[in-house]
Amino acid sequence: MHLRLPAAFAALALGLALAPAAVADEDPDASDAETVVEITGVSIDPQIPSRVRVDLTYTCAPGDGPHSLNTSVEQTDPEDPATIAFGSTRTASTLVECDGAEHSRTAVVQSKTSNWLTGVDAVVITTLADLGAAPPASADARQLVLDLPSDD
Repeated sequence: MHLRLPAAFAALALGLALAPAAVADEDPDASDAETVVEITGVSIDPQIPSRVRVDLTYTCAPGDGPHSLNTSVEQTDPEDPATIAFGSTRTASTLVECDGAEHSRTAVVQSKTSNWLTGVDAVVITTLADLGAAPPASADARQLVLDLPSDD
């Protein structure tokens, strides 16, 4: 199929006329957002001592790629090194908002072995994978003391 020259110019003009409208709908800052995650706090659930609440903030760019937010906690009993409380959780990808803005979330991690100990260090790791972004993943790992939430 051959387009005549005036038809080709008309198609080109139509394409150029529609292009700015399509670009105007996108938020340029959102698509450039880096994938980052940060642990902002951790506390033992006072009602269920086998659960830890990990407070997180994260940012990721909108995209078609899958998103995965995973959090794990591990704590060794200082009086019995053979006793290790550990657990992990994965936030459903439908609950991970990737729009270039910073979001807060609390992940609940259930120990699969024993109750969490107050006043004892634990290793907390969280990872946000956004396979459509650059960089494709971000992680934060911290050694924090597990305690009950403050009454503030």
